Amino acid sequence: MNMEQFKSDIEATLAQAIALPGFSVDDYLDARDESPFDEAWSLAATGVADAAKAQPEETCNEQAAASRSLREWVFRTTAERTGEPELAACVSDDAGLILEASLCGWSSAWIGTLRRCYASHRLPQGDLCA
Repeated sequence: MNMEQFKSDIEATLAQAIALPGFSVDDYLDARDESPFDEAWSLAATGVADAAKAQPEETCNEQAAASRSLREWVFRTTAERTGEPELAACVSDDAGLILEASLCGWSSAWIGTLRRCYASHRLPQGDLCA
């Protein structure tokens, strides 16, 4: 995974969301908490966590450090740009999930679509595989 491109995509996604007339962080967060997004996110997170457990301990530690570093950067960047810590937490969680899936070799259509949302500068929500 090209980390610099991923970070650039996240920055562009945030800029585009903020610029959208009528964009409401509260409405966006509410949409993420509903089915099918919330259920699919949780299922993907479980799959990634299970795959990570199968990795050697040293590999797990390296992957956890990389994820922590990315998550911190994404949280800080999102919070600074939007002033919305809850949005920052969601975007940070997405970034960590995408990176962790890549690092442990776990793939799913849903995570691929989640990544493509950021690549196309859209905040993900709703049914990503529709």
